[in-house]
Amino acid sequence: MYTKRNKTISKKFIFWPKNIGYVLIFWAVIQTLSYQYLDLKWITLQWIPVAIIGLLSLIVFSLKNIRIQKHRSETDMLWNTIIRTSTTWASFLQNSFAIKAEIYQELKNRHQAWLLVLQNQLNSQQENEILSLKTELEPLISQNEIDYICNQKNSAKQLMALQSHRVKELFDQGIIDNNQHLTLLGHLADYYELQLRCEKKNQHSDNSLLATISLILIQLFIILLPFGLINAFQKIKSDYVLLTIPLCLLLSVFFIFTEQQAQKNQKVTPVSF
Repeated sequence: MYTKRNKTISKKFIFWPKNIGYVLIFWAVIQTLSYQYLDLKWITLQWIPVAIIGLLSLIVFSLKNIRIQKHRSETDMLWNTIIRTSTTWASFLQNSFAIKAEIYQELKNRHQAWLLVLQNQLNSQQENEILSLKTELEPLISQNEIDYICNQKNSAKQLMALQSHRVKELFDQGIIDNNQHLTLLGHLADYYELQLRCEKKNQHSDNSLLATISLILIQLFIILLPFGLINAFQKIKSDYVLLTIPLCLLLSVFFIFTEQQAQKNQKVTPVSF
């Protein structure tokens, strides 16, 4: 399913956060072995400037994650509002409209499909998860609708448009009156507004300037760290230079774990409708 979402600015660079730990390990091994066994004694830097860059990158990295959590919290509030009002909407549709059970089920299922697609877009899921989503959609909407939204830029928006079109058809067929028609369209407009607000929060957290600055500082720290550690350890004892590798490994574990937790916490909760 093509559920396009704005790419983060960070992906314009060579490295991005989820790969930082592995890059750091590889880079540290290459530099350390080159210094120790290839006699490249010039590949060193003073530790103090490297440590300052590392401290600065850590501070900005932490601020970035705090900012992401703030925006995610706001997105979760909007998402919970969507889920809560969806339950109310289903009851309202069933109790306030004299429509056939199959029409009610059709409208309810399409709304459920919209929730699933929107959740997928907000979570920016991987290809295997998107294939799983298609399977989840099959009992809810027709195959023609699935094929249609698969090729659209914003699948959730198009699914909401299909729902609006179906409501218009019910009005044209005389199944619902004008007041009911306007009421349902008003509800759909409210849901679409909530969708836009969720997407805006998501895009803001992805494309923030702070995230870009954090990435640049971390990349710079990755490049300079082995040089600084090699210089610091060789002043103590030449054999200690090899300690650069495990120390860089510890730092890589920190970056991997922290970024994985941040990515995990960015996902919205599953649909319950």
